[in-house]
Amino acid sequence: MHKYWFSLFLMLPLCTFSQTVKPKIKDWHYLDYQKDGYMGISLNQAYELLKGRKSEPVIVAVIDSGIDTLQPDLQPVLWKNPKEIPNNGIDDDGNGLIDDYHGWNYLGAANGENLAISVSDIYRTYHRFKQQFENKKQKDIPDSLQWQYREWKRAGEKLDSKYAEANKNINLIRKNWEVLSETNKLMIQLLKKDVFNNTDLDSIVLNKNNSELVGLWRNVFRGQEFNNQAFLKDYENYKKELEEDIIKKTTPPSRARDSLLNNNGYDITTTHYGNHNLTTHSGYHGTSVSSIIGAVRNNGKGIDGIADNVQIMVLRGILGKDEFDKDVALSIRYAVDHGAKVINMSFGKYVSPDKRWTDEAIEYALSKDVIVVHATGNDATDIDKDTHYPNGYTIANKKLPNFINVGASGDPSSGDWIAPFSNYGKKTVDVFAPGSYIHCAIAGDGTQTADGTSLASPVVAGIAALLRSYFPKLTAVEVIDIIKNSGTTITEKVNKPGSNTEKVYLSELCDSGRIVNAAAAVKMAIER
Repeated sequence: MHKYWFSLFLMLPLCTFSQTVKPKIKDWHYLDYQKDGYMGISLNQAYELLKGRKSEPVIVAVIDSGIDTLQPDLQPVLWKNPKEIPNNGIDDDGNGLIDDYHGWNYLGAANGENLAISVSDIYRTYHRFKQQFENKKQKDIPDSLQWQYREWKRAGEKLDSKYAEANKNINLIRKNWEVLSETNKLMIQLLKKDVFNNTDLDSIVLNKNNSELVGLWRNVFRGQEFNNQAFLKDYENYKKELEEDIIKKTTPPSRARDSLLNNNGYDITTTHYGNHNLTTHSGYHGTSVSSIIGAVRNNGKGIDGIADNVQIMVLRGILGKDEFDKDVALSIRYAVDHGAKVINMSFGKYVSPDKRWTDEAIEYALSKDVIVVHATGNDATDIDKDTHYPNGYTIANKKLPNFINVGASGDPSSGDWIAPFSNYGKKTVDVFAPGSYIHCAIAGDGTQTADGTSLASPVVAGIAALLRSYFPKLTAVEVIDIIKNSGTTITEKVNKPGSNTEKVYLSELCDSGRIVNAAAAVKMAIER
């Protein structure tokens, strides 16, 4: 055994867990703070206020990775295109898209095959404009290309930063990986099992031949409840990520999307592409997001969604890493043209070369009285300073009043009032909503608990749908105003995301300074 192993493993990335002041419970985000002691959205109280009122069905479009269309808690609430006959191979409604019965997939080929590879837009944008912009100054760039030049510069800076960080760490990480691989084999021989965890180490009788080996893996586990195989997988992925960051600076990405779809992702004029396969390579993300908004309530299955009279329109426009602006813009326009009154977008990125297309699509949604709800991202970043897209401001810095940007709140039971991973911004983030330890459905017929602003956004979309369903005369802008101004204010300072020591008021993290509350929103709607 090498003595330096211990010092190497002291530098391995580790997960940490916060102390809780009360137990974590499923569905805490529906509860009421005054009644239940959890900073949820007071959903039961909202429905008490709505008793005796009639509702209208509301179409909510979910632009995401796709969905399991057979998920039993979602299948009954899926939107059905009234002018389209499913699976007959004919464009019945004449919109240029064949069999778009539950929505449309902008990341699929005409033969039904779906895209399974995604590439960061930082990577794409840098190489897309490198030859055009390299060695040029801003004054040399025509006005029509100023935005793309700006985004190219930002992409280059981010790529350079990742390249430098990867170069700095890769040798140590590779050494660690060699040690992990070698000692993992020895531990498997010692324990006579392929998968082991910290508890298994207690069963080993220590002697001079194994004490250093066991001590090394105790240092790896640090008492955490993960196993060797999970740790190895995560660490190998981290190593691969660093290696990719090194080659990205010099090697252009593949054009996998354009090749499979036979469509140019940088040409907004070609709009009839994709397929109706909403499930293949959809993963769990779109299913979970949709379930929070509108999973069938009170059916004894899975979870209860927030809104009780919704139809979920599915638009597959993202995959893993950064979306193409074109796919998002066309998804928004499809949703608007087919009757959606709320659009949820639980995705985002830090470079958007074709932002004007999404700006125009959101403005189109505004003209048709449609709300757009967006997740702020999970990097504990001030997005007033490091812009995260799409956002509520156009390239010309015009405010889009039908757009609401959502950060993730929590509860002391799951760490703090504000999720430590959530992006924030006094100007560009509008509200916070529960996004930590959220119970949601998954593909198949199961459920899970998960974290992310991706889950906070559909909480707000669900409240927006609830208001639009029971108060159909309210405009999109009025609904957003109600959601922002009816939320709960935290009077004490909260941990600033990304910091364990810095405390700030919630009003320093978002424009409204509030966490959304469904009951308060319903009460305000009643009083209007």
